[in-house]
Amino acid sequence: MKKCCAPVVILALLMAVSAASAQSSSVQDPAALEAFFDGVFSVQLRQNKIPGAEVVVVAQGEIVLAKGYGFADLAEEIPMEPGITVHRPGSISKILVWLAVMQLVEQGKLDLYADVNTYLDFTIPPRTTSTKDVPPITLHHLMTHTAGFEDEVAWTIVADPELLKPLGQYVKEHLPARVFTPGSIMAYSNYGTALAAYIVERVSGQPFAAYAQEQLLTPLGLTSTTFRQELPGDLAARLSRGYRYEAGRYIAGGFEYVQNYPAGGLTTSSLDMARLLLALLSLGELPGPSPEQSAEDEGPERLLAEETMRTMLSRQFAAHPELPGMTYGLMEAEYNGRRILGHGGDTFLFSSGLYFLPEEDVGLYVVYNSTAGSELRGLVLKAFLDRYFPPAEGAGPQPRPITEGTEANYRGVYHSSRSNFTGVESVVRLAQPLTVDVDSQGYLLLQAGGAVQRFGEIAPGLFQELHGDAKIAFVFDDGRAVRILLPGPGAWLRTPWYQTPAFLTTLVAGSCLFMLGTLIAWIRGVFRIRPRHKPLVLPKALAVLFILLFFTALVLGAEVLNTLHPEYDVPMVVLEPSSTLNVLLVLTKILVGLGAVMLLTAIYLLAAKGGSLGQRIHYVLLTLDVLAVIFVLWQLNLW
Repeated sequence: MKKCCAPVVILALLMAVSAASAQSSSVQDPAALEAFFDGVFSVQLRQNKIPGAEVVVVAQGEIVLAKGYGFADLAEEIPMEPGITVHRPGSISKILVWLAVMQLVEQGKLDLYADVNTYLDFTIPPRTTSTKDVPPITLHHLMTHTAGFEDEVAWTIVADPELLKPLGQYVKEHLPARVFTPGSIMAYSNYGTALAAYIVERVSGQPFAAYAQEQLLTPLGLTSTTFRQELPGDLAARLSRGYRYEAGRYIAGGFEYVQNYPAGGLTTSSLDMARLLLALLSLGELPGPSPEQSAEDEGPERLLAEETMRTMLSRQFAAHPELPGMTYGLMEAEYNGRRILGHGGDTFLFSSGLYFLPEEDVGLYVVYNSTAGSELRGLVLKAFLDRYFPPAEGAGPQPRPITEGTEANYRGVYHSSRSNFTGVESVVRLAQPLTVDVDSQGYLLLQAGGAVQRFGEIAPGLFQELHGDAKIAFVFDDGRAVRILLPGPGAWLRTPWYQTPAFLTTLVAGSCLFMLGTLIAWIRGVFRIRPRHKPLVLPKALAVLFILLFFTALVLGAEVLNTLHPEYDVPMVVLEPSSTLNVLLVLTKILVGLGAVMLLTAIYLLAAKGGSLGQRIHYVLLTLDVLAVIFVLWQLNLW
């Protein structure tokens, strides 16, 4: 979403809430509910250049509202229609994986606390990257995103269906490094979901897509939902286009082929998601027959036993006692004093949100055919809750400034626990830092992605956003903050000074300038009639070769990052293997070798006093520059 639009959208939402306040406050008043969402979406779609959206509200066992806004296809002017239009809900697909796991747990075929290696035909190593022996990973860890895997984005979605691999092959070939002790840190993991789905395959004897169809989709009556990547003709004809807006025009995208399909490859309709909400709210009881089903169809009455569903919807992990955490697969949130469960979903073209309030028996599903909705869906939820479930009377704790003199304990740069730590995707951390500072009044300023939030302390180590409900907590080591705990599956870890984006980029920039200056000086020296000193031929040859190859590597790196998919606007390397990246990685290995030879050469020159003193000093400085570049390559796993 364009940041400049956010205040306008928020203001419009508040106006919509105020306008609706004169109407009935009951969620089961469809006319008032429709008027409320009409005001919200008319502003959101217009201000954020979103072609279409849908919203569904369920309450007390029935669908209260289902409405579409805008277009599923701009060129053909096909409207968004719940139950007719289908879309890609992204990570909301994961809910079906966790339901499948709980079914097999209920049948005694899976144990939530057994080593997952028990169920696999390959072995997950027993150690982390720090060579530390850690407890085994369990399904409990996978379902709460505490397994301790690093993140991997590349090839989760692929550019061509021919690149798709069977699920078993994918989980074996893309096993991420173990970087955290299981059960210690929440780090959202698409791979963990794929692994759980593969376990379902192994134990049930069916491909996960077939199991889901037979044991979940059909019983639930989700007749417009499938994990199939080649959509059946009837669904293909009803699929909304996904769009992004750029340079004054809408760019439509094609079908997204999701390699890790259990984690994000579902195709569905909003009415089908409403039926899923009804089953979750009813603690596993199946909703009545869908319009496509006969009321006389025989089938199971429950998806899961009530006790099993209660277990699934209970909090299973929280980073801090005062923060919302994770159930088995669903994220907790608190707003206006209400407990909310749900999950968001994003692809390159769609944004969705599924939310429900178990105690109030109310659920909400919203989808946009644009990634701009990834921020807007949260605003819709808050506006809905402010309108129909306002906060109870009585003020909570008031955020206060931190203790004077402790500012340095908080200040610093942090990176997400959902990061890559051992592969080339470590580069992404440079673009996604969180900076913590303290303002003149003693409140914490958290800045990431251009957005700034202001927090005050409400209890030791616990902070709340000023003029908001968001809460975070800090973990300290010897009085210094080392980790920021968040609601849901994530955390921010303090970045060592030598890994901060500012330090690494300054190191590279300074090295580039020194090398460029050296190269220019040497070129000018070639044309001198009488050189001041006898040239150091071999050392210079090594240095020139390093400099030329290094600048070539920079050009190749820029090409890798700037070769974008025309519809998704993401680097092609994320979607398919890259020969340019392979050449780059070979080149960086050569640079490391050259750097080692230059270091030995510099030591020899110092020991043998080769060349003049000025030449020796310059070559040592140049070698230190080379070692700085190699240090950066090492930190970013680019060799």
